[in-house]
Amino acid sequence: MARKGQGQRDVAEFELVPIEKVDVFRSVVGQLDAMVAKLRPGDSLGSERELAERLSVSRVSVREALRALQSMGKIEIRRNAGSFVVDPGGKMLAPLLTSSRPIDEGFIRDLVDVREAIETRVVALVGARPPAELVPAREALALAEREMAANGAEGQSGSLDLRFEAALAAACGNALLARVQRAVHALWIDAAIELGIEYGDRATLHSQHVAILEALEAGDGDRAVQLMAEHVHQVKHLAS
Repeated sequence: MARKGQGQRDVAEFELVPIEKVDVFRSVVGQLDAMVAKLRPGDSLGSERELAERLSVSRVSVREALRALQSMGKIEIRRNAGSFVVDPGGKMLAPLLTSSRPIDEGFIRDLVDVREAIETRVVALVGARPPAELVPAREALALAEREMAANGAEGQSGSLDLRFEAALAAACGNALLARVQRAVHALWIDAAIELGIEYGDRATLHSQHVAILEALEAGDGDRAVQLMAEHVHQVKHLAS
């Protein structure tokens, strides 16, 4: 059982209901998101094993959900240490952007355009920075490859893994842009969960990430921007 520091809340006090096999990912994210919202920055969520047992799901399902929460900027996953709360609210701009319209497929199509503007600008800024800034992005892709190999077929379906994009934003030199990106990522994931859709298979999305990084490493920033735009806009067709 993970220890909690002084002033931290005990995650065991939050009720997690075992999940049926239908719509597992959506249910896992929803329950963990609700739990995180009531915790404080620095609190530990406990181990994957503990969460999986309490929810009656596989550790792979828990891992995918934690990865989604990390992409939303709500938690931090520390290797060999577990998951910890960073920003319990985590959405920032989300209430403003969703207050005047429902989350539907039209919303996703509009959100694709917003994502393109943000992600391509991030790539353009990263392309103008020293190659050493790309190391975290390369590490994110290496971790994703290890996870896909370890998880097998269970981990290859539609992915909400945005760690690569977040790693690029962290290296772009514009902290405000990175914060806005996290808010849009939160909306992106919320929309997928709300509508029960997938944005593409993980292997294909990963190969596109690799191509973007290789273009950046080769010093071809224009090509990297083009590839990122194509990567984001393929989802528009899935949502059409």
